[in-house]
Amino acid sequence: MNQLKLWIIIITLSLTVGSSFIAIKIVLDSIPPLFAFSIRFMITGGVLILVSYIFDRKSQEIKKITFWRNALFIGVFLILGGHGLIAYGAQYLSAGIASLLNSTIPLWVALFMFLIFHNKIKNLTKVGLSIGFSGMIILVGPSIGGGAQGLSLVGVASLLTSSLLWAVGSIYSSKVSLPQNFLLSAGMVTLIGGSLLLIPSILTGELNLLPSYSDIDSNLLISYLFLIFIGTVIPLAEFYWLLKVSTAPVANTFAYIAPIVAVFLGWAILGESVTYLTIISTIVILIGVALIVRTSNNNNNK
Repeated sequence: MNQLKLWIIIITLSLTVGSSFIAIKIVLDSIPPLFAFSIRFMITGGVLILVSYIFDRKSQEIKKITFWRNALFIGVFLILGGHGLIAYGAQYLSAGIASLLNSTIPLWVALFMFLIFHNKIKNLTKVGLSIGFSGMIILVGPSIGGGAQGLSLVGVASLLTSSLLWAVGSIYSSKVSLPQNFLLSAGMVTLIGGSLLLIPSILTGELNLLPSYSDIDSNLLISYLFLIFIGTVIPLAEFYWLLKVSTAPVANTFAYIAPIVAVFLGWAILGESVTYLTIISTIVILIGVALIVRTSNNNNNK
């Protein structure tokens, strides 16, 4: 596999995911979380399936029941559980902290691959994981240590559980039968997952909390459209492409880089300060990601 192409996709995925946490905070200030994410993923699923049809009109994969059954199971973990808990927990945390907690995904993936499938973890991968996680500690440690009383336990638990469920779902995605067309695969999972999210949204009375037409300003509309198309359609297509051509650990390395994006956007948009620790952690995290990607990619080429 072309290393440059792999890095371009990972970096693009990281940028879109990191920036999406800023959009999430803006959207959730006005729209109930589960409803906002339900509509987000149903639209995303519809768009991805439509695009897949435009590029491959002769395909019959969408009619295969096995694919829909697997997509349902994956949707429960990735969308209903993973993103549903992000939506719920992000209400109680800043965009940066939410993204930082989400960065534990690669650690869960590596752990589950070892415990469930008994995959041997290469020494360089262990080093990469350790370095990447150390970088995250450098980045988030002072914030947590300096203001732990300001962190919501509900928010922290929701984001960590979300990361765990996303790891399970992404591993399962790489092990079961899905359409060869990665756009169709992503579309089926997100359409089902978004539909499932609508159930708890209705049951918890979120429909009564929707903003009126007069409350929808341009900032909210632009943020929501950005979240759907730039923060969801593009990264999901890239994520499923990575799962198809590489491994679950490689596909999830975006979770290391995305928090850096969220932190810097917080500085640029919200005027938050960027310390020397942020710069150091950025370098450390990127070194860790490079080791993981290099090791896993070399294994694929053997």
